[in-house]
Amino acid sequence: AEPQKVQFVLEKIAEGYLKYSLPEDVQGQEREQQLKLIQEQIAILEKKLPPIKQGIEKLQQQYNFIDPQLQTQYLAQQNSQLQSQKLETQAQLLQQESQYQALQKQLGLKPEQALLASALSQSPQYQGLLQELLELETKIAIESARFKGTAPQIQALLDQRSQLLPLLEKEAKNILGSNTNQVDPNIIRFQDSVRMGLIQQLVLTANNIEMLKVRQEVLEKANQEFNQYSQVFPGVFGQYNDLQQQLKTTNTQLTELTNKSQEMQLQFVPKVKPQPWELIAPPRIPSNINGELITVSPNLPLNLALGGLVGLFLGAITAQILERFNNVYRTTHEVTDSISLPLLGVIPASNEALILPGSVAPTIDISDITYPACSPFQEAFRALNTNLRLLNSEGSIRSCVITSATPADGKSTIAMNLAQGAAAMGQRVLLVDADLRCPRIHTLLEVTNQLGLTNILTQKLDFKTIIKQVKKDDNLYVLTAGEFYPDPTRLLSSKPMQELMKQLQESFDLIIYDTAPVLGLADANLLAPHTDGLMMVVGLGKTDREAFSLALREINTAGVPVLGMVANGDKQETHYYRDY
Repeated sequence: AEPQKVQFVLEKIAEGYLKYSLPEDVQGQEREQQLKLIQEQIAILEKKLPPIKQGIEKLQQQYNFIDPQLQTQYLAQQNSQLQSQKLETQAQLLQQESQYQALQKQLGLKPEQALLASALSQSPQYQGLLQELLELETKIAIESARFKGTAPQIQALLDQRSQLLPLLEKEAKNILGSNTNQVDPNIIRFQDSVRMGLIQQLVLTANNIEMLKVRQEVLEKANQEFNQYSQVFPGVFGQYNDLQQQLKTTNTQLTELTNKSQEMQLQFVPKVKPQPWELIAPPRIPSNINGELITVSPNLPLNLALGGLVGLFLGAITAQILERFNNVYRTTHEVTDSISLPLLGVIPASNEALILPGSVAPTIDISDITYPACSPFQEAFRALNTNLRLLNSEGSIRSCVITSATPADGKSTIAMNLAQGAAAMGQRVLLVDADLRCPRIHTLLEVTNQLGLTNILTQKLDFKTIIKQVKKDDNLYVLTAGEFYPDPTRLLSSKPMQELMKQLQESFDLIIYDTAPVLGLADANLLAPHTDGLMMVVGLGKTDREAFSLALREINTAGVPVLGMVANGDKQETHYYRDY
């Protein structure tokens, strides 16, 4: 009856459909803003790192040390050695001075005369003339006993001595130079071999005294420099510790923000935005020759048929839109159809998986919980453990890594319950919380986390003193993550970690490692090659298809052996157990 109103309504409906088809992602915009803010904070922290590192390097170069604690030990050792050398030098100096005084008293020579006598004793020409003089004096003494002093024989010998003495004095003058007058000729002329030995010893002792005095001066100067350095070093030590604390805090904040950024990027994988709808033909009501809209009588059967077709069309469009926006695995069949990995187990959705300690159930002790013997949830883990034991034809699986593509897929819950199931079947099981970024095993099992994996690797502790036995379960043991470590990847890839894994393998029948998610993190790929393989957890209704594909691509690139996958949270799985 009112074609103008009908035309207006049709145009508004068409406009509404076009607006509805436009992609609106308010939540995505908020995430982008949060991610942008985090990246800005990361950039600020990255700019703070170089000045801190430069300050540390400057202190190390200026004061010549690497680690303050090691430098403190070195300074204490050096001071001890320096004081010991001073005492030793002082004792040697006193001993040499005492010996010098004794020799000087025994010889009756002044130090200058002893030095000159020693110089003469070193001259072969002088010693030769002196030897001739001594032989001549001996002959004179012998002949004097036989003849009188006026005898020709004695006079001849005296003439020879008179000729030899000037030669001896001339040679002494050549050797001593201007110092000849300082020495008594009789003392030098009549030195026997014993006295010459004592003279040389006296000269050597004098030289030793001078050398020890020089050494004493050097040690005293070194001691003064050491005392100055020791007074300055505590302040340097404080500056170094402050810079190290700033570096540690900055690295910790940077690691946390980087992990948060990666987590946000992985949790919200960008999806393909749908194209907006296009208006093929505008809504139009027939008009007459004058352009006026005309009233058309309704055709009820035709309108019902058209309405049905339009409803089917809109239903199909709506289903496609929901499918495009909902890009997660919902059933086990979707997982097996899309992923070419062995399905090791299907874990049914159950309230038993939600029984956690802490804020959710603060008064519940997991060890006191009893499940029905036919519990589908427990039977699923026993079946999973059986499949693992039969997976390798050459022998049962001794160790495996459990991980997922992204967080919140239930990997830690799967790891804990699989360990409990295997222990219930008689195996000696160790559950290792290797997720050093976000550890949860200690919370699930209600055990302390003061000492754990990081403490064993960094402090070289014995793993037997750190591993804990789970209450009321003789076969189940747990190794928690331990204290926070700023660089988990470096720790998990270290040789001590590989050695620890070998030692653990010798003590347990089955070792289960709960690690961080695969996307963007290398933790699982680092540990898996040292085990029998890796097990992927797919959270039904949670795991994004694209994220899981990217995770498998990273695993294949790393060449990590994959045992298979576990579908977690299947709502249809419990139906199969109703008859039991």
